[in-house]
Amino acid sequence: MSIRRIALTILAMLAWATSAHAQTDPLPSWNETPAKQAIVAFVAKVTQAGGSDFVPPPERIAVFDMDGTLVPERPIPLALIPILADIRDAVARTPDLGNRPAVAALLKGDHAGLHALGEQGLNDLIAAVTDGKTTEQIIANVRSLIANRPNEIFGVSYGRAIYRPMQELLAYLQANGFTSWICSGSPLLITRELAPEMFGIPPERVMGSNVRTRLDERDGKTVLVFAGHVEHLNDQDGKPVTINRTIGARPLFVAGNEGGRGDIAMMRWSKDRSGPSFQLLIDHDDAEREFAYAEPDDFSLNAARRYGFQIVSIKQDWKVVIGK
Repeated sequence: MSIRRIALTILAMLAWATSAHAQTDPLPSWNETPAKQAIVAFVAKVTQAGGSDFVPPPERIAVFDMDGTLVPERPIPLALIPILADIRDAVARTPDLGNRPAVAALLKGDHAGLHALGEQGLNDLIAAVTDGKTTEQIIANVRSLIANRPNEIFGVSYGRAIYRPMQELLAYLQANGFTSWICSGSPLLITRELAPEMFGIPPERVMGSNVRTRLDERDGKTVLVFAGHVEHLNDQDGKPVTINRTIGARPLFVAGNEGGRGDIAMMRWSKDRSGPSFQLLIDHDDAEREFAYAEPDDFSLNAARRYGFQIVSIKQDWKVVIGK
């Protein structure tokens, strides 16, 4: 056999091996780092029938935060997209709304100031814009607005700006008998509209912040109308309360992110369950491909190290951030 033919044969074998690995690798967008190895090892041990850490499928509950965990929360949170077009009209109708810090920051384009207000600021915006509208009116254009608005950072629409590694993780857990839920600080009604198409999670498995509603009658039909007040802010200590009320069990697997301190409480609650558990905290440390930001006191990162949560570095652990 000629040297050229030997070389071609070797190249073909390498190509086949690479292809075969890609087909069997459940997390191909993850680098071969300790984070990926820890995820795979955990799933293997809790699904091994007869093993000491085996967890029956009904107890394989996975809970994911949304903003900053499944999708980028910058330059603006996903749930703000549907209300951006309405905020100026709302202020024109009710000028006092312009005095709310979150509304003022948004109108000035002060994204840093808006992020500093956290989930409370986001929900103040939602409450301001939805006041007096029916639930049907609010969700009518949510999907089309998300699908059609381009994300200026990632070169795709907001509806497609999803972390590919986390999409793979959702699919991997589902293939291994896990039931995945979303527990977000974003408004429940909007998150429910987006979850099925973007994440493959049905609306009944979505938890979020609630804006107060009341039953009203319009044109002879009963409707639910938003009352302009946040009833439950689903963030920080509020998340375990919501999960318990909705599911009635501590999650086996929890994923969140640093940046707003919002996910540590549900991670600790999961960690304190009886038996094995896994907590994943995404570290936004990739200024080149995404964003680099952290809490001033590194609260979430310090808590992850203290309680043994798995920190995932976007820069080090992900081959790809957003799929095209």
